[in-house]
Amino acid sequence: MSKTLCLIFGNGLTIDLLSHLGLRELVDVTNLFRYGAEVPWPATNEPGFLSFKHCPNLWNLGARPHMEAVECLALIEDIITCANAFASKDPQKRNTAQSSNRAPNEIYLNAFKELSLYLKHLFVHYDSIVAPKLVNATTWPWFEFLKRVSLSGQYRKIEIITFNYDPWLERLLAQESIPFEVAPMQSSASTSPIVISISKPHGSISFCHTQKLDKKSFTINYDKNLVDGKITDFNVSYNDLDENYLVTPLIPPAGEARRLNQTWAGEIQTHCRNVASSLTETDDMIICGLSYWHVDRAELDALLNSCSAAINIKMINPHPSRTLTAVITSIFDRFICYSSNTILSKILQ
Repeated sequence: MSKTLCLIFGNGLTIDLLSHLGLRELVDVTNLFRYGAEVPWPATNEPGFLSFKHCPNLWNLGARPHMEAVECLALIEDIITCANAFASKDPQKRNTAQSSNRAPNEIYLNAFKELSLYLKHLFVHYDSIVAPKLVNATTWPWFEFLKRVSLSGQYRKIEIITFNYDPWLERLLAQESIPFEVAPMQSSASTSPIVISISKPHGSISFCHTQKLDKKSFTINYDKNLVDGKITDFNVSYNDLDENYLVTPLIPPAGEARRLNQTWAGEIQTHCRNVASSLTETDDMIICGLSYWHVDRAELDALLNSCSAAINIKMINPHPSRTLTAVITSIFDRFICYSSNTILSKILQ
């Protein structure tokens, strides 16, 4: 069978898994500051990463564990938008401004540095909670669906493009001995044909830079340059995720990979666009959990516009974005929208 199934996942998929496991009150992937005081500082393992002591710029901008989710998202958007603008500024003019008599206000850029590392260690902390519970995830409808279609033989390839940082889908597949590869970085060691390929254009806590630093020397580097790396500079690992690495490969929420100009992210994005452009009218696509936030639209539009308008496309979301629904309807001829993952047992038989 030469058909391909392309799955595009957003934060809603992670929320769905956490709901299935009964962990929504312990792991909050919507209000990203809620449990910040519980995140250990890597050098000492003492809780309190989100604090004035460790993240003074985030703190001075108002980041607090008790803030509401809407406030949290608004603050993150402010910080990342400033980082986006800084990254797109001509380096020569940037250096000229820094050497002038007027020193630029660096609080937002410094907060971006803090936020990037905080988010990594927040999800590492969450991983310590979720990973042991994945033994209870084999009845999760999305896993049952993936297992069925990967073993059915109806698809030559199942391409998963996920914008989530967490490695829980990969952990679950490995736990159940279902081969997969993380593209374009690393392939499974299995000798069986690899049907499932996972791409993570916004990065992952499982992406580990080849240069590891002393954990006890962990600190936040406030250098003005945004530290970059090529895809070949990273390995995929699911162990010791709290180690101290030279580069943290995450694109924070509201971050535009294109504007932040991260080489590794650009390489993964190119791979994802190639996947999308290879889809034909015989192939299937399912979208789940995408918010289609205004800062994400260019990246998603590039993916969707790369596809054939004749592919079979479905969306599963109890609260779908009205704008995303309109866009998909305007691009694709064969679109169906479902409100519950219970439909997974009845589709693509």
